[in-house]
Amino acid sequence: MLNNPDISSALADLEDRQVISRIWSGDHTVWKPDPTEITDRLEWLTITNTMRGQVPAMEAFADEVRNAGFRHLVLLGMGGSSLGPEVLRQTFGIASGYPELVVLDSTVPGWVKSVAEAIDPANTLFLVSSKSGSTTEPNMFYANFRNLVEQAVGKDRAGQHFIAVTDPGSSLAKIGEEQGFRRVFLNPTDLGGRYSVLSYFGLVPAAIMGLDLLKLLDRADNMRDHSASNVPIRENPGAWLGAVMAVLAQKGQDKLTLVTSPSISSFGLWVEQLIAESTGKEGQGIVPVAGEPMAGANIRSCGN
Repeated sequence: MLNNPDISSALADLEDRQVISRIWSGDHTVWKPDPTEITDRLEWLTITNTMRGQVPAMEAFADEVRNAGFRHLVLLGMGGSSLGPEVLRQTFGIASGYPELVVLDSTVPGWVKSVAEAIDPANTLFLVSSKSGSTTEPNMFYANFRNLVEQAVGKDRAGQHFIAVTDPGSSLAKIGEEQGFRRVFLNPTDLGGRYSVLSYFGLVPAAIMGLDLLKLLDRADNMRDHSASNVPIRENPGAWLGAVMAVLAQKGQDKLTLVTSPSISSFGLWVEQLIAESTGKEGQGIVPVAGEPMAGANIRSCGN
């Protein structure tokens, strides 16, 4: 694979067209001539710079939540805003003395009921997670659990059991203000939900779980540095991964099976969504598969 001529050609093409440096500079023409929904979605490239300054405030809020006696944090979300925190939960676990994270991103009645039965609403904090604030599923989840909390602690105190992460000016931000939420975190706007794990969408639940936010950001920045525009193309893991996936897809091998170590088994489900939702546009793309059995797999190289 390392010396495959097709991969080498793809990397050379990326270098000739300065694709990596253009991505880092926010050049929308890497993807399309029209900048619509591209130039306002690239903050994931630099979001760690923004969030580092917010770490002390998030950690202080996590202490407030722990001192308030909450035993569970139930994240009410859908898709990218919920899969990232679930990966963090399954990978790193919950620090001792911090609330247990429960992610609800399914509208199956039995699953919603099982979450309600697993918690005590009087000792639970609910995080309503929605970039637009108008996503149907989180709003319905909120209505359901708001009713349960009001029954448990009364209408006057119920709002203190809810927080939100959303974009400024969204309907959810307005609801949070009007209905007395404990806190509304207004997320940077120039990134999509599925790329938002290193913004408030992922870091707020991570903080409440007791994770080390600075260590998490340091590790992300380490990979960012290794994939930066000044890294030689053949030493850039991001460029390599993109080139391999593209060359295989062009050869008709457009199914990407995600195989992970047991300790990060949930990571595949998140990457599955990133790839499916980001490349599966306009009738073309790569089909990711998480959890596929390895028995009998036919592994072929790019040259075959």
